Amino acid sequence: MIKLSILMVRRSDLTYEQYIEHWRDVHGPLFAAQPASKQYVRKYIQNHVTGDTLPGTTASKFDGIAEIWFDDMAGAKAFFASDTYRQNVIPDEEAFMDRKRCELLFTHEHNVMP
Repeated sequence: MIKLSILMVRRSDLTYEQYIEHWRDVHGPLFAAQPASKQYVRKYIQNHVTGDTLPGTTASKFDGIAEIWFDDMAGAKAFFASDTYRQNVIPDEEAFMDRKRCELLFTHEHNVMP
């Protein structure tokens, strides 16, 4: 199993509240409804930043983290190459996130504490 973590940055013209509302209420259902999502994506989670910090730490520059699980890299590549992703999901991503400032991180999970 491969997990993609996308460190999200909102568009600069949106408030955090506008960004979260669109990501949660528009993008989430749109993403989940795509045939390519149903075929290749095993799990999709949105992590919305709380704004909390610990004393002595630096606040993150990111506005959230999307986590997307795939069976393997072949499935991830097929999903991102699909017509439904390119035609439906990308235009919606551009409506609320700054795609050029987001960071993508593919990982294998190692569960230490269940």
